[in-house]
Amino acid sequence: MRFSSVTAAATGVALAAIFLAVCAPVTEARGVVAAKKQETDYYEVLGVSRDATVKDIKKAFRKLSVTNHPDKGGNKEVFQGIQRAYEVLSDEELRLVYDHAGMEGLDQHEKSANAPASPFDAFFGGGQQRGMNRGPDAKVEMQVSMEDMYNGNDVSMSVKRRIVCRNCKGRQTWKQPHCTDCGECPPEIKMVQQQVAPGFVVQQQQQVQSESRCKNEPKELKMTVEKGAPDGHEVRFKGASEQSPGQVPGDIVVSLRQKQHHQFTRKGNDLHMTMDISLRESLTGFSRIVKQLDGRDVVIEETGVTGPYSTKTIKGEGMPKHGVPSELGDLKIQMKVKFPKKLTPDQVEGINKMFAA
Repeated sequence: MRFSSVTAAATGVALAAIFLAVCAPVTEARGVVAAKKQETDYYEVLGVSRDATVKDIKKAFRKLSVTNHPDKGGNKEVFQGIQRAYEVLSDEELRLVYDHAGMEGLDQHEKSANAPASPFDAFFGGGQQRGMNRGPDAKVEMQVSMEDMYNGNDVSMSVKRRIVCRNCKGRQTWKQPHCTDCGECPPEIKMVQQQVAPGFVVQQQQQVQSESRCKNEPKELKMTVEKGAPDGHEVRFKGASEQSPGQVPGDIVVSLRQKQHHQFTRKGNDLHMTMDISLRESLTGFSRIVKQLDGRDVVIEETGVTGPYSTKTIKGEGMPKHGVPSELGDLKIQMKVKFPKKLTPDQVEGINKMFAA
């Protein structure tokens, strides 16, 4: 037992020495780098708006490359800045991080991908902070008709979400005209330095009031209902969820819910319906027209006897198979025979004669 205690004490001293020698200098160095780092507006570098498409960004980069390439007499550092701006804005993931977490978030996102795990993360929870801070996904439902799921269609819906007001960070900007419609943002989670012992500094999370401004605005979600899409099929809009300062927004996930249809029910790729026929039709046959979901007339015929609650299957008149719309399920029709509530004496006599042995 004495040996174990000595070993534990020695281990504690060794860990403390390592932290004092390694963590404190690194923390100080990071603080210097952060203080010197300047925020770069990559959109201004390329001369494009924040709503620019990938095509617009590529066009602007090519134009600037012609005039600023070192081989054409341009400044090397300026050209490197243009290349970096294009690298970020032409990449969907990097652009999303940059738009919502700035340069600091972008650096954290890029460095965390290949950074080795620290042996001290287990002591101070640092391992949980690896990677970019990302907001939660938002799940919503949209009702769509069975006709849309059969034929395919372009649909849209509008949702309200919180966004971070652009160029409204810092109290000195809050009274500017473009910030007057904005209100408070949720508190931010910041990494702060805290001294836990002489010469021993660690980083910890702390919730602080945001200096940014936020507001609610409608967001239109346009999507395509694919042929044969199943009930509950999900369409994901990347980075479209609510925004918070210093955080990459989550996705909006739209679940397509099939509306109830007046004639058909759906089971997998098959369509089901019921059809009422008279007693005479059940015995002598019938011909009916069923209006299909694409507007076609489907002829339902029977020349023989149809039993009550029997099912007639029409091949290839069901729902398109999702992903293979050229293949379709079946239409299954359950027959309900309508019996007369009473018969006259003459009708009874006629039936008896008809079915006499």
